[in-house]
Amino acid sequence: MKRLVVDGFGKYLGRKSERIFVKDGDSTVYQGLPEDLRQVIITGRGAISFDAVELLAANGVDVIFLDSKGDVTARLSPPEMRTVLTRREQYLAYLDARSVLLSKEFILAKLRNEYATLGTLAKRRVDTDPESAEAIYTQREEIQLRIMDIQAVDGRNVDEVRGTITGLEGAATSCYWKAIARVVPEDFQFSDRSGRYAPDPVNALLNYGYGILEGEVWRAVHFAGLDPYGGFVHTDRPGKASMVYDLMEEFRQQLIDKSVLKLLTRKEITPQDFTRREQSCELNDKARKTIVTEVLGRFEEYVVVGDEKVRWCDVILNQARNVGKYLRGESTKYEGFWLRW
Repeated sequence: MKRLVVDGFGKYLGRKSERIFVKDGDSTVYQGLPEDLRQVIITGRGAISFDAVELLAANGVDVIFLDSKGDVTARLSPPEMRTVLTRREQYLAYLDARSVLLSKEFILAKLRNEYATLGTLAKRRVDTDPESAEAIYTQREEIQLRIMDIQAVDGRNVDEVRGTITGLEGAATSCYWKAIARVVPEDFQFSDRSGRYAPDPVNALLNYGYGILEGEVWRAVHFAGLDPYGGFVHTDRPGKASMVYDLMEEFRQQLIDKSVLKLLTRKEITPQDFTRREQSCELNDKARKTIVTEVLGRFEEYVVVGDEKVRWCDVILNQARNVGKYLRGESTKYEGFWLRW
């Protein structure tokens, strides 16, 4: 199964009999069966017919809308996939120690992936740039200390410990981005992670990549029967998909950060592929298409999990299902996903 990306201006996604098609003006640029799709990502300005939405939903196909900054502005999804029991337990878990375990595992996985990513970057520079390698290793060891601190956190529910966990996460992640800044080419003028509003090309790329990841994780959360708004680490707020953001923490480094660094160091994207508007920076068509192609291709790559090779998109889905199993009592623990190095 594949993803269909509808990009650019003026495209129309419609239905003809039991098939989906995309037209660009008078030309048909795509035609296929909905059962061959897992997701449709719409990043441009165009139109979609009610008939197409109905056919996609009937075949379990997500439709994700991304704006120019990479924010998920809307999502159309098929009906819920599981019973209400998962969500009931999700809400109850917020009040007991399960919320602490889940919160710790999401963040521990994030920090362990940061640790592993820096290990890879440092090792590659030991001979060519030993000064940078040493600096990266130093930041990496700081992350390891914060991992040990989070492991020791205990409490009756997440409200008791959230501040401690997020404080330690913030300290570790600050070290991570200091190290990443050393390997980003200087002409991109990257100094630190800015968050939602991107003042430079690297942050703009990261934001867009995280938007694509959000769509994939949202799909996994939906198919696992979880409430996307009922998270644990991320606090409740109207319209905030806290559970999606919680699970995203396990995959940002391996899927998005590494993809962005690859595109920058191989010069597949340059500083000229962005538009600056006052204090913000946005991707042009070339940069947007390049990051979309890279990330979606990464989702389809295989990674070794135990003794098996599993696609990254299926790892994400499996992790969401594992959260559900833990909440329903079908397993006694939940373990965040991270790659050893």
